[in-house]
Amino acid sequence: MIVIRIGQLADQLGVHRNTIRNWIRSGRLPARSMSGKRYLLTEADFSKICQEFGIDRSALRLKHVPGAPLMSREMGLMEENVRRIGQPSGRLLGAPSWGEACMTCGSCASACPISGVDGLDPRKAVRMAVLGLEEELLASQWPWKCTMCGKCERACPMNVEIVALIQRVRGLRDRDKVPGPLHKGVLMCLAKGNNLGIPKVDFVSLLDEMSREMVDEGCEGFTSPVDRKGSRIMMLVNSKEPFAEPDDMKHWWKIFHAAGESWTIPSENWEGVNWALFTGDDESLKTIVGRIVENMYRLECKTLLLPELGHSYYATRYGLQTWFREDLKNFTVTTVFDLLLSYINEGRIKIDPSRHKMLTTYNDPCHYGRKSLKTFGQGYFEEPRAIIKKCAPNYVDLYPNRADNYCCGAGGGGWATPFKEERVYFGRFKANQIATSRAGLVITACHNCRDQITKSLRYEYDLKADVKYIWELVADSLVLPGNRGKRT
Repeated sequence: MIVIRIGQLADQLGVHRNTIRNWIRSGRLPARSMSGKRYLLTEADFSKICQEFGIDRSALRLKHVPGAPLMSREMGLMEENVRRIGQPSGRLLGAPSWGEACMTCGSCASACPISGVDGLDPRKAVRMAVLGLEEELLASQWPWKCTMCGKCERACPMNVEIVALIQRVRGLRDRDKVPGPLHKGVLMCLAKGNNLGIPKVDFVSLLDEMSREMVDEGCEGFTSPVDRKGSRIMMLVNSKEPFAEPDDMKHWWKIFHAAGESWTIPSENWEGVNWALFTGDDESLKTIVGRIVENMYRLECKTLLLPELGHSYYATRYGLQTWFREDLKNFTVTTVFDLLLSYINEGRIKIDPSRHKMLTTYNDPCHYGRKSLKTFGQGYFEEPRAIIKKCAPNYVDLYPNRADNYCCGAGGGGWATPFKEERVYFGRFKANQIATSRAGLVITACHNCRDQITKSLRYEYDLKADVKYIWELVADSLVLPGNRGKRT
């Protein structure tokens, strides 16, 4: 093999250097690039060039290296590998922005908390889709360990739609191979109206029992308004609450009672969680959101309180904007932040800020913040902080925060999937944020964030902080009419 330099060969042949470069690109001169602007080619190919241009090889000072397979054979192997990669079928690339705009700069990989897990990262996933390695990507578990938090997209200089690509990958997985209970939950919700299959009679009976407890706890005259037509607000429920944590429903009920709100809960199709977003099942996502719209009409409500769960809010609003735009002309939607702030600012509820004295911080849920900002043009960052400071004035921010905040590791269905080690590993950034803040109380607006921090990261990383929902913080700070100064 011969080692050449473009400039040296161009001078010998009496041609421009770009001519040599063009020969190499076209294959006329089958040379392979090396370091230091050098090229490697076989003795036979170099002899042909010398013979063609009448070059005296003895006058050249050339570097020889040990023999290697003929270049033509190497090129053949390279072509075979390219053919083996295949051509994209279009299943994973809904638009050029899903991958073809990628410059492989690695910004997404550097932002992703699970880069390297299973040997993959966002950049590799995008390249696999572009290069036609679709089956390998579909078979990989990495897209399910990704929380689709969108931090990769925020870092991408080309605005590649990485989350949409991962969503498509999940949607193309055979349904019986969807990890964890996610697809089973979707099927149960379609069949029974909630992810856990709680019968209507059991749900209504539980609400009646909880109403009596509310009266015993100081909310005189309280009753759970099931299927109450003409109420201003219809709210949804996360099925894990009536199933395993029923007392958590009381936080909102106390706030509604203190505010004198007109509200209701539907007795059927009341699920506030839409796992179809996690599984990439658009048809099921549309069906579940459509049932919410039907309940709004059936109960003649004017305002929908979007679920107090990051992905549920995002999934519901996404579904409404995608498939039910006309229906949005007939009712409004509100978030937990909008509603709580209106109650506080209008004086409909009274808050005692002296009840929470410890240093408090806020964890920005990805769906309420970064992802809503990109999808809907509005992310909720300042609103939750304003609410928290009314209840717990001794406040400190995590860093980074707001749109640059790290996912806790339980998003994208991560809390319900079997990948515990990866979920805990993902959460190392969140654990470090909390520990560095020295806060004794962490507030969040997402069930998955709360469960991940409370039930996992606190133990795995020896965190000392307590965790509360933002509506729980408000409920614990309430001063009920006739009970000023007393805890609710």
